[in-house]
Amino acid sequence: MRVIQGILLIYFLVPVFLSRAQLSFPVEEFYHRSADRFFLIDSTEHDFYKQHLTSKPILQERSYPDSVFFDNSKQYYWITQKLFKENFLIFKGDDFWCAVDPIIDIEGGKDLARDSSMTNYWNTRGIRVQAKFFDKIGFVTTFYENQAMVPGYQSDIFQSRGEYILAGGGTTYKQVNAVVPGYARTKSFKSTGYDFAFAEGYFTAAPSRFFKLDFGNGSQFIGNGYRSLLLSDNAINFPFLKLETNFWNDRVQFHVMYTQLTNLFRLEYFNTPEATYERKWGSFHFAEIAVTKNILLGFFEGSVWRHTDSIGTHPMNGALLNPVPFLNSLFIEDSNYNQVAGMNLCIQLARNIIYSQLLIDHGKIAGYQIGFKSYNLFIPELDFLAEYNHAEQNAYLANERRYNYSHYNSSLAHPLGSGFDELVFKINYQYKRWFFSQHITYSAQLYSDSLNTGGNILQAYSNINATDFDRNKIFYSQTEAGFQFNKRYNLQIAAGYIHRQSTRSLSNNLTDYVYLTVRTRLRNKRFDY
Repeated sequence: MRVIQGILLIYFLVPVFLSRAQLSFPVEEFYHRSADRFFLIDSTEHDFYKQHLTSKPILQERSYPDSVFFDNSKQYYWITQKLFKENFLIFKGDDFWCAVDPIIDIEGGKDLARDSSMTNYWNTRGIRVQAKFFDKIGFVTTFYENQAMVPGYQSDIFQSRGEYILAGGGTTYKQVNAVVPGYARTKSFKSTGYDFAFAEGYFTAAPSRFFKLDFGNGSQFIGNGYRSLLLSDNAINFPFLKLETNFWNDRVQFHVMYTQLTNLFRLEYFNTPEATYERKWGSFHFAEIAVTKNILLGFFEGSVWRHTDSIGTHPMNGALLNPVPFLNSLFIEDSNYNQVAGMNLCIQLARNIIYSQLLIDHGKIAGYQIGFKSYNLFIPELDFLAEYNHAEQNAYLANERRYNYSHYNSSLAHPLGSGFDELVFKINYQYKRWFFSQHITYSAQLYSDSLNTGGNILQAYSNINATDFDRNKIFYSQTEAGFQFNKRYNLQIAAGYIHRQSTRSLSNNLTDYVYLTVRTRLRNKRFDY
């Protein structure tokens, strides 16, 4: 194993010394929309179909950051220059460039539907450092420290994804603590709050315009829509090694990614101050081809493999390193391996994108997505999205729940897991620095208070026919208006209102949350389910 790791390290790092430094946009909605808009509307020299914006994070040098960060306002003072146009601190010389930005998310609000005087808040402090050295090495590192007292429905979501520890004399598990999807595992804070910290970062190099290497800890997203049925940033960051290549005059892009994923089962035996968790390997393949200048078709394969469980550490299956997509699924039959496959379709029509995904699991169609995005609808900077998502019962699930398509007790794809239907509508409008957004989702998901229906990412494959089971129906609406100071680190101030209603008879089935926030939005914060 160590020999293999050494060979891979040498093989992948030697090209760095011949490379050109590269950085990527954050996996965040504003940057995704901005990249789309540039190629659909503003660009007259570059072709949309060669950029492969399906795979995220999006490489800045392939997506022209000057267009995304463009700001023609005149600023005459150092403080206003930093507040409105530039990174907060910049250090540069002949052989290096470095930028340091603060990260904040200071949110305060109140749930008007609760008969309580409790004030909710979210308090994030952090820092992001970006650097490029000798025009050969680029890296980004980010740290977040958070405390939060959240609305009741969000607390229910966090608690339902808590870790498992052994109980009952070491024969059964009980669930404790909580996990914030997309963020981190938590510790308790003031009895009803959450304390959590995490870091992310990556090293990147591109020896040529046809090849790129990323190594780090972060999130990934495959798709052209709001959700992804293949791979999304819903789960917590994971360590990864990603190799990407482009050929046929950029009409084809292929990447393979190797990761280490975590099941939140505490190991019984350990020699550290705190018991560690069970681990599993992940491998992901994605190939996208521009069939025409307006149609892109992608093929996806995602696999999870046994690594460390309650029995011990197991040897790595050499097939994990196979870079050829779909080969493993054809020849491997192993109860310690789980695989999903899928397709992604993107069609450009003037300023519009029609997109779709197909999920294949257990040898059949297990889910699908269809959506529509329009940019500059009627007036400049008015964007619209409509999307429908569906996943069958038992999608993403394995016979042994440790090999479900998950990480840190959260789905690697859609946050609802499986057994659901969902509609999403979004309107975004920006006038100069002012912005407005309206977001609506409606979902219906299988559930039972006592049985495994095959809809929970933390449970195993279910043999129950859940056709006649109840569905938890959730209506979610979020209205937000604000002011964007700086695009480079997305500094904003905003006020918003969340209305959520669930048909399931829980104590938090109704939410009317009003809030005010100052934030640097460098990652998506989505609890809209």
